[in-house]
Formats: sequence, C-alpha cells, structure tokens
Amino acid sequence: MPPLNCSEHSVVVEGAVATLLALECGLGLLGNLVALWTFFSRLKVWKPYAIYLFNLVIADLLLTVCLPFLAAFFLQHETCSFRPVPSRVLFFLWALGRSVGVAFLTAVALDRYFRVVHPQLRVNLLSLRAAWGISVLVWLLMAVLSHQNLLVPAAECAGPEPGGGGPFSLTWQEVLSFVQFLLPFSLILFGNVGVMRALQRRLRDSDKQPKLQRARALLATVVVLFALCFLPSFLAQVLLAAFRGTDSCGVWTALVRTSHVAGSLTGLQSVLNPVVYCFSSPAFRHSYRKVFLTLRGRGQEAREPGWGHRDFDS
Repeated sequence: MPPLNCSEHSVVVEGAVATLLALECGLGLLGNLVALWTFFSRLKVWKPYAIYLFNLVIADLLLTVCLPFLAAFFLQHETCSFRPVPSRVLFFLWALGRSVGVAFLTAVALDRYFRVVHPQLRVNLLSLRAAWGISVLVWLLMAVLSHQNLLVPAAECAGPEPGGGGPFSLTWQEVLSFVQFLLPFSLILFGNVGVMRALQRRLRDSDKQPKLQRARALLATVVVLFALCFLPSFLAQVLLAAFRGTDSCGVWTALVRTSHVAGSLTGLQSVLNPVVYCFSSPAFRHSYRKVFLTLRGRGQEAREPGWGHRDFDS
C-alpha cells in the first residue's frame, strides 16, 4: 500500500484538470446536442449502425453532464461538496457513460467490419428491433460492471481512478479498466485493418478513390480517438497498479497526479466523437457546418445540399 501520509494536493494540477473538464463539458455538450438534433430532424432511414451511433451520443451526453461536478471535485481538493449518495451516483454515471461510449464505439467498428468484409453473414441482416435490444443489453451490462462505484463506503468519496471500497474494490476496478481498454481497442484495430484491406481491393478505380479516402479517414479517426482518450489513462493505471506497494511518497504522489491528468482526457471522447458522426453521414456534416457558420455570423451560407443526406454512408 502507498504511504498513508501522501495527501499533498497540487493546486496547479487540480486547476488544470478542472479547466480541461470544463472545456470538455462545453464543447461536448454543443457537439452532441447538434448530433441529437440531427438524428431526430434529418435522418429518416435508420439502420443498426445509426442506432449504435445514437446510443453513443446518449452516452456522451451522460458523460458530459457529469464533467462539471468532477471539475468541482478537483477544485475542492478532491472532496465532495454534496452528500455520499449523490456522489456515488455521480461517479457511477460517469463510469457508465464512459464504458457505454467505449462499447458503442466498438459496436460501430464491428458493424462496419461485418458489412464490408463479411457481407454474406446473417448478422448483417439484423433488424432495427434486434439492434435496439442489443443496445439495451449493452447498457445493462455496463451498469452491472460499473456498480462498484455505488458501493463506496459513505465516509469516502470515490474518484475517477481506482480507489475506495477495500482491496477487492481496487482489484476489481483495475481489472475492469484494463479489460475495457484492451478488448475494445484490439477489436477496433482488427476490424479497421480488415475493412481497409477489403476496401483497397474493391475501390481500385480512380473514380472510387474519394470514397476510399473518406473510409480511410473514418477508420483512422476512430483509432486515433480511442488511443488519445483512453491510452494515457490505461498506462497511468498500469503504473499505479505496479507501484501500489511503493514506500516513496514522492513517487506515489507523482503517479496519482499523472493519473488525474490522464483520466481527465477520457472526457475528450464526448468532444471528438462528433468527428466520427461527420464521416458517417452527410447529414451530420451539414448540421455541424451550419452551426459553425452560424457562430461566425454566416448562417445564410449553410444551404441544404442537393443530394440525399438522410441516410448513412455505406
């Protein structure tokens, strides 16, 4: 166990983390509200792929709502200003939004993999009802896996990294965090490599190169997004687990602060996921362009495109 007197706080680190969380909240809220509006106002044709993206938006919004409270948590030197039960619910919802977001980002990658690489499989004939059923099961499974945040003793306030609840709680959360990074990241890499190889074989003609470039950009975006948001937190947690028995207060404090900064980067998923939506459908590209031009005072330039934009790119 780490030294018991390692309780020194860093105003600089905590302020930086709180500022980053606040920025993620503002940008994530704007981007995902625009995405939600696009789903309900512009998309007439829904496919399983669209349903997974819709659930990804909901998970991002849930995560975004929790960010201001997490920012306040760090500004108050990692203490909760509200009662134990609301604090447990807050960190439960934060963990739930993050894990559900990862799950549906993986589902989006796998759906595209099966449709492009194995179009003959029956999984590609999945009905909308079945896709909604899978989505509900994902939410329930992630809620069960995140339930440990609700069991933190009343005297403690759980943080976004493993902590509280005794040795079993620490081990459970660490193992769960590792699995929730390694398994989805491996599946996303595997699926994207397979899709890219299949598209390079099929889209060799010069007139199909724009479609190939768009698909390549989408696949690269998903991989980079996942790595940027979750790889630093994963590496920080590995170091925390490796040095948990250290007697050096300085080492442990440095690792905890690094974990705080790395953990705050996971909120970037709510900011960067709209990039995935833009590559997935022209409807989203038009919506975000319209918002951008409106913010610049040039809203009249965002005209409706002449092509069909109510379906997702194949």
